Amino acid sequence: MVKPGTFNRIIERVGDGDGREEIMEQLLRTQMQARYAPDRLGHFGLALASYAHFTSPIRRYADLLAHRSLVDAYKLGDGGLPKGEDEKFAAIGEQISMLERRAMEAERDTIDRYVAAFLADRVGQLVECRISGVQPFGFFATVDNLGGDGLLFAKDLGREYFRYDEAARQLVGDETGETYKIGQRLTLRLAEANPVSGSLRFELPEGSYGGPSRPRTDRQRPTGRRGRPANIRHNNKRR
Repeated sequence: MVKPGTFNRIIERVGDGDGREEIMEQLLRTQMQARYAPDRLGHFGLALASYAHFTSPIRRYADLLAHRSLVDAYKLGDGGLPKGEDEKFAAIGEQISMLERRAMEAERDTIDRYVAAFLADRVGQLVECRISGVQPFGFFATVDNLGGDGLLFAKDLGREYFRYDEAARQLVGDETGETYKIGQRLTLRLAEANPVSGSLRFELPEGSYGGPSRPRTDRQRPTGRRGRPANIRHNNKRR
């Protein structure tokens, strides 16, 4: 059975070495997102059997409900939980969870647009990136020390055909064995930066392995090109 201590031991073994960011991202993806509910389910990451958010009431409505419940339970005066409100906790929790997801999506979209606007004047320049996601049609890369996820199409990797290794989550060249995998750092040329959609597109720098683009096959056709891949999340999200 996986326990919080399992993750802690992995983090300790990784330390500050290479691959820490990628491993931390993978650990985050294996955990469920925060969900508000009246059931006492504890907190997996903190290894607590009982847990309730208790921060500033201006941050989240869930915190405000906790404050009001305590005021009511300990008879601390006005501002307690209205009568009968506790019966609505399940529905309120679902609504809060949905709204928090929507707010996070809005936050990510806003960051994408600001990053694209900032980089719009740097189109054609080289930027240091880290591959954050790999798909059959190409890979996503995040600009170092800035954020913002852009796409480099597999068709732009040159004449060689690159196959997608799903198990290793990497693109592998048929002829040379050249690989592009999650966590790999490389210098890319910024080809497009669209502040309206928040999308970025990269190309390999001149002189890199590759060459003129080959015709795109059906297997390489992307399903979309805006923003970051769906399985990428900010590390500062609360669990």
